[in-house]
Parts: sequence; structure tokens; C-alpha cells
Amino acid sequence: MSRNRTAVVVGGAGGIGESVVRRLVAGDECASITIADIDRESMEKLRSSLSVGDCEVTIQEVDVRDETSVADLVEASRGTDAVVITTGVFAASSSTETSREEFRRIWEVNCEGVFFVAQAFARQMSASGGGSIVALTSIAARMPRMRQAAYSSSKAGLRQALRVLGMEVAGLGVRINTVAPGPTDTQMMRQLARDHSSINDLAQGSPEVFRPRIPMGKVATADEIAETVEYLLFHGHHITMCDIVVDGGELLGM
Repeated sequence: MSRNRTAVVVGGAGGIGESVVRRLVAGDECASITIADIDRESMEKLRSSLSVGDCEVTIQEVDVRDETSVADLVEASRGTDAVVITTGVFAASSSTETSREEFRRIWEVNCEGVFFVAQAFARQMSASGGGSIVALTSIAARMPRMRQAAYSSSKAGLRQALRVLGMEVAGLGVRINTVAPGPTDTQMMRQLARDHSSINDLAQGSPEVFRPRIPMGKVATADEIAETVEYLLFHGHHITMCDIVVDGGELLGM
């Protein structure tokens, strides 16, 4: 298969975003990939570690909270037909103590920031023949989590906002889907796992924090999430407005 896709991975400098970048570079779809992130040093480090072959890899700094920064990314990526948005922040605090500042900070990145990146690329794709956008939500958007009112609600808000956007641009050839990871071995999840003895302990569940066990008996790797992202991005040609859960069965299929 010849490489003919141009991709952008927003939040691609680490975690699941980094795994997405590595899968796309190793695959045979992309002629070029732009890694976009707020952390230039991590982007440079990632790019230098890649064996890119026939795939061109560029980097661009972006702050999803800043309208001008997002517009600059979209303009520099004109013609892109595949966009992945993995940007997200996490914080946990008792719902009775969560501050307005913390709540707004998390929503500004996880919901507003990601939505407006998707909106900007959807506009461009709508005018140029279509494309595919995949963003990350979380199973926390469906299942309440102790001490995560801000995070859970930001992901739930994003999930619904992107469904509406996806509905409006589907007829213009733009597919918008989301992937909802369960516990995944990333730096962000290790922060969440402070309630447990180790990140692997998350698979066993905990009555104290109302966390069910994972039937498959393990947390996901970042690459296992990236695998689903890649499928939706390039192969799910009749799939749009869907939120695909990748959680080892934690939600029991609900």
C-alpha cells in the first residue's frame, strides 16, 4: 500500500499520543506526520528516537487553550486528512473541596481545548473533501470516579460535544470518533494510581474507592489504546460519532 495520508497527532509527545505516533510511523498509511504538543523538548526527543523511513515527521508547538496557537497549527497542517487528539490533564480532589480554579483548568484543556481543535480541523476537512478525527475520552465519562468530578465531567462533556460536531459534518465526509480508555499504563494513570499500591493493582479493583475489577486482569498498555485509535482513523469507514470503550471489560460492556 502506498503512503498517501497526512496526519497530525495533538498531544503526541508522550503517553498514548506517543504510542499513536509510533504506530503511524511504523505503518504504511502516512506520508507525513506532525507531532503537535506544548512540550517542545519531549517532541524533539521523540522525533529523534523514531525510525521514520519513508514517513516525514515534523513537530509544532501548540497550546490547545490558545485560539491563535490552534489556528497556526491548522494553517500549517493544511491538507491534513487524519487528526488524533490525545491532549488531556488530570487532577483529583474531593468533590466537596474542588476549587473553581481547578475545575475550570481541567475543563479548559480536556473539553474546550480538545473540542476547538477538532472543530478547526473539521472545518478544514469539510472544505477539502473530508477526513477522520479521533479524540480520547475516558470510561470516567460514563462511570463516576471518586475525587474526579472535574476530570470525569470534562470527558463526558467532550464525548457529547464531539458527537454533535460529528453529526453536523458527517454529510461532508468528515468522521469524528472517540476512544474511551480504561486504566492504562501512562504517566497520567500513575498519578491516579496513588490510591493503590501500584498501577497493576488497579486491575483488582477497590471497594474503598468504588473501583470495579478488570475482568481481563490487567491494565491496558498505551499501544493497545493506540491500536484502536489507528483503526478508527484509517479503517472504520462507516463508523462515526462513536465512543469506543477499551477497558478490558471494566464497564462490563455497558
